[in-house]
Amino acid sequence: MKKIFSLLLTAVMLTGMLTGCGGSAEPTTVPTETTQPPVLEGTLEELLNQVLVEQPVEFTGMVINLDLTDTSEDAMYQLKNFTGLDSAEQITEASAYEPMIGSIAYSMVMVRTAQGVDTKTVAEAMKAGIDQRKWICVEADDLLVTAYGDVVMLIMVSSTGDMTAQSFVDAFGKVAGGELSFVI
Repeated sequence: MKKIFSLLLTAVMLTGMLTGCGGSAEPTTVPTETTQPPVLEGTLEELLNQVLVEQPVEFTGMVINLDLTDTSEDAMYQLKNFTGLDSAEQITEASAYEPMIGSIAYSMVMVRTAQGVDTKTVAEAMKAGIDQRKWICVEADDLLVTAYGDVVMLIMVSSTGDMTAQSFVDAFGKVAGGELSFVI
């Protein structure tokens, strides 16, 4: 009788030890770490200006911040003209840096994608939709689109000048401080 009582007491104690700390004897799982895309701090205007510090231009330009809430015909024309996108549904912010004189084929544009939107899809739409001959008498025949985190940058320049699209992509990489997601 003492042996049975000792066995029962041992079983009760073991069960208590197994369930006492965790609440159950079932194994616990460690949550897997989800990788969030990196985030670039600051407005797109600030990021554009930082890229221009890394890769200066020899002309006077200006930053144009697009109002994505404006759905007028003029605003939709500007969205298409600067970003190549037909709508602002997948982006939350858009800014462009262009020369103040229209005969220089140069445009640097950044958009911030909405949460959960694939940046490569937006980048491909921008590249496919942009008009590289939007200026009078000049064409930007050197075009690249890249991204870091939720920011997509489109850069197009004329290959007849001293600037290259790659030099601005490299400058964007320095500003981002990490490896760019892709370059197309």
